[in-house]
Amino acid sequence: MGKNYALIVDLRKCVGCTSCQVSCKMENGVPLGKFRSKVDIADAGEYPKAKRYFFPKICNQCDEPACVLPCPVKGATYKREDGVVMVNRDLCIGCGRCVKACPYGARFLHPHLLVKNDPSKYAKDVEEVRGKRAKDLRTVDKCDFCSHRLASGIEEPTCIRNCAGRARFFGDLNDPNSAISKLKASVKTEVWNPDYGLKPRVYFIVPDKEVFKIADGLINQ
Repeated sequence: MGKNYALIVDLRKCVGCTSCQVSCKMENGVPLGKFRSKVDIADAGEYPKAKRYFFPKICNQCDEPACVLPCPVKGATYKREDGVVMVNRDLCIGCGRCVKACPYGARFLHPHLLVKNDPSKYAKDVEEVRGKRAKDLRTVDKCDFCSHRLASGIEEPTCIRNCAGRARFFGDLNDPNSAISKLKASVKTEVWNPDYGLKPRVYFIVPDKEVFKIADGLINQ
């Protein structure tokens, strides 16, 4: 049986330190103003019943990813057998259709990554790249569970390793002995906007469901 990667964020433990956000930027070279991983901080209510909510956001690695279908280049955006949704930078033409399709705003055009695939081959059918050269376009980027670390045998994305509150859990759900499998079996989890029907693979342990309403919004706004 192959791998089945997923992530759980325990909001009972998240302290809003943003170490996941900062370490992700350093590990993956995420540019200013864009995010692969982000922590929203929202205040609600008034004294003496004021509350502060922390809501870590990340690509949900959906089982039914909305970003794959609109991609005009086969294989530029795809879902691996282990569940990780990937971007092939050698094939991406920077049309941005997948960016618009993601309802979580988890994708962005990386300002420093030039397109390698010749867009003129697709210009007839893809209006977004018509009349543009590769140097005029930028490749899409997103969280991929630190696929370079997974490839090297480190089954721990950098956001997991550096979580100060130990609020993040990552691993193989096909392994009943993995920490994430045991945790998911022992406590109720929720997903972000299940009504989208995309079957997210990022789960949340949620003590207060108001967090989904108060701290909701796109990752890259």
